[in-house]
Amino acid sequence: MKKTLNVRIGNVAFTIDEDAFAALNAYLEDIRNCCEESVAEETIVDVESRIGDLLAERVGENEVVTIAVVNEVRSIIGPADNFGERRIPKTPQVESKRRLYRSRDKVIGGVCAGLADYFGVNLTALRLIVFFCTFFGGLSLWVYIILWALIPLNPNN
Repeated sequence: MKKTLNVRIGNVAFTIDEDAFAALNAYLEDIRNCCEESVAEETIVDVESRIGDLLAERVGENEVVTIAVVNEVRSIIGPADNFGERRIPKTPQVESKRRLYRSRDKVIGGVCAGLADYFGVNLTALRLIVFFCTFFGGLSLWVYIILWALIPLNPNN
């Protein structure tokens, strides 16, 4: 037993089984991916109208559209590549999370090199700032040691 759906294709109502609907939907999506974006919707409307006409010729009233009928209609219309060059669907770019690591390029522990990589600053300038703050400005040596203990070593370098 198969499920059937009532759909409108090209302004004509059809009863179509689930497999045929999935195949037809995939075919229309392939055509959409092959068309230029500016004319894709207009092309889909035209193709849908043609599919509706072809299905109406092949299926009588109260008959169910099967996968065999859909495949026959697809062969008449032709492959989706006839409508243009296939576009790769756009996928959203996922940014990888930046992680703070101690660098293996280290003088003492790699904390300054890791911080310089993370913030994108000059390593020598950061080392000089840390040196002057530690000995003249009040930044404790303990802060550096705690960062050394808490920040993991970079596994990639």
